Amino acid sequence: MTQPRRLLAVLAAILLATSALAACAGDGPFAITASGSQVLEAQVPSEAQGILVRIEMFNGPIEVRAGAPGRVRAEVTTTGAGGSKADAEADRAKVQVTLDAGPDGTVLLRAVYQPNPSSPNNRGASAIVDVPPQASLDLRTSNGNVSTAGVAGPIQVATSNGAVRLAEVGAGATVRTSNNGVEIDGSGTIDVQTSNAAIVLRGEGVTIRARTSNATVDFDGTLSDAPQSLETSNESIYVRLPAGASFGLDAQTSGGAHVVVTGFDVRTSGAVGGDTLQGTVGTGGPSITLRTSNANIEVRSLP
Repeated sequence: MTQPRRLLAVLAAILLATSALAACAGDGPFAITASGSQVLEAQVPSEAQGILVRIEMFNGPIEVRAGAPGRVRAEVTTTGAGGSKADAEADRAKVQVTLDAGPDGTVLLRAVYQPNPSSPNNRGASAIVDVPPQASLDLRTSNGNVSTAGVAGPIQVATSNGAVRLAEVGAGATVRTSNNGVEIDGSGTIDVQTSNAAIVLRGEGVTIRARTSNATVDFDGTLSDAPQSLETSNESIYVRLPAGASFGLDAQTSGGAHVVVTGFDVRTSGAVGGDTLQGTVGTGGPSITLRTSNANIEVRSLP
């Protein structure tokens, strides 16, 4: 090999090695991570009405459970990244976690990656939190699942690319996520929006506003007297109501699919066709609007 070619080969090798080291030391897929947990507690007035617990994490799940009155207890796990274990531990220390409680019962649990709060990359913070049973919740994260159980107050959830599962909802829920499913059982107004994933709802006396795409929407239970709306695309909608229920129906699909009603007599009052059905069941009641495409809509009576 001539001297110029040998020099070029050496320079190329140096550049490759430098790039590899930079990837390991930076935010690339080969960065080393370190995780650790801490427990935080805060007292709130046991008799306080309207306790609001707001939780802000990132790149990690949030789990909330009904705990003891007058106390919020959180176990927060944080993750840092670096080119070595020591660097990753030092980076994890830059994730600041705070738990603040006001005298009026408002609580804020927050994790922030201080060097770059808007783009934490492969760092993360997740939380398991016990709250008073009557609390209201405002839960925010990214790239993580959210779950609750046994909390009586209204619930708001905002995440992305994470599944949401809310059990025993007592006063309704508003959920925004993407690319993952939502499952809720409870009461109140259930307002759900996701994409490319199924929505499964169970409830008594609920008001439903549910929208997704390319996935099923499924409801089983009883409805309030308010208008109801379930919408998706390229997949089916399933609604199961008690025998003897009364409601107005406005259902429409496309692409050769059908609207199928089983166990109810529908008095048609508008457009009628294989893919469209408008009418009234029983004495009327809540209006149910169902929209999809290229898949069936099925409305059935429960045994």
